[in-house]
Amino acid sequence: MEERVAKNYKIAVIGNNRIALGFKMSGITETFSVNDSAQAESTFRELLQRGDIGIIIMGSAARKLIHERRLTDSITNSIMPLVVEISEDGEAQAGEDTLRQLILRAIGIDITNTIR
Repeated sequence: MEERVAKNYKIAVIGNNRIALGFKMSGITETFSVNDSAQAESTFRELLQRGDIGIIIMGSAARKLIHERRLTDSITNSIMPLVVEISEDGEAQAGEDTLRQLILRAIGIDITNTIR
């Protein structure tokens, strides 16, 4: 557990060109633009296997490109790296976990109760 705290993890982004460029402009260097299922699945698989990625932000369109069962299970259940799906139209989809709920599931702490 101490190793995770001491290590600096990176944030990676998988999405369309607009999402990748937007996050790159915000300072995130690990951005990946994907256009088809093979590209999305191979990029996601590679990021899961890397030991330096702590959070994967994934656009909803890129998420829909991933069909391999093992990878879709990883999107839902992965704690390290934590996978966060964002809507590309700016609106949350019904039934999607909020970032707060994902963090609560990953680390067991409700961040809204600890930040005051």
